[in-house]
Amino acid sequence: MKEQIYTIPVNEVYDIDCECPLCELEKKLERETLDYTLGAAMMEPDFRIESNEKGFCNHHYSMLFDMSNKLALSLVLDTHLEEIRNKLQKLTKSAKAAENSKGGLFKKSSAAADFASELSSSISKLDSSCIVCEKINKTMERYADVLLYMWANDSVFKEKFEKSKGLCLKHAKLLCDNALKSLNSGRAGEFLSYMYTKEMSELERIQEDIHKFTLKFDYRNKDMEWGTAKDAPIRTIEKISGYIKNDYESEN
Repeated sequence: MKEQIYTIPVNEVYDIDCECPLCELEKKLERETLDYTLGAAMMEPDFRIESNEKGFCNHHYSMLFDMSNKLALSLVLDTHLEEIRNKLQKLTKSAKAAENSKGGLFKKSSAAADFASELSSSISKLDSSCIVCEKINKTMERYADVLLYMWANDSVFKEKFEKSKGLCLKHAKLLCDNALKSLNSGRAGEFLSYMYTKEMSELERIQEDIHKFTLKFDYRNKDMEWGTAKDAPIRTIEKISGYIKNDYESEN
């Protein structure tokens, strides 16, 4: 199949020897999105409005803080905090009602209960969105569709996919959720069956490594070769839950 601009990232990432090529692709997307957030996005009104509204998760706040542009981060925080205060300001009337309400000896104040629920819900909404996560997730959805299309139509890529070490469970689920949307039922069934068989084989492989890692701590096995088990803990975690290493600083 002739390479198209939208197939290049998926094709290239399958040249990397790793536990999950889609994790490598997601890491790249994450770095690019963070760079954009404190770079070009500062001059994009639509992005600023969206970031003021949604904010960031704790993980991406931490990564933004580790970047060098503290002024850009402070500008983002300033306007987002103003948005938070404006949203919470709308609860002032309910707060006063709760303060002035009185319950009986065995009865709780309904105004206090209503305010507790309203305040909790408002804080939960403020804490549950992240513009970086949303942009990454939308792009990964598109890449999942591209991967499935390439698997069904590009014999060279299909061979790359078969020679890979599989996927983390998170991205296996992503492909599972998209298979029936991207492929007809026959090809979807073929892909899902193959992916399942491959994942089971790769999970067995990595469990052999993590088990060998535990055996190395027995004095009776002190002369046993590490083989591929030396970095088994991090690879096992990443196979189960996706990448966890924050390597932003080491690459910038």
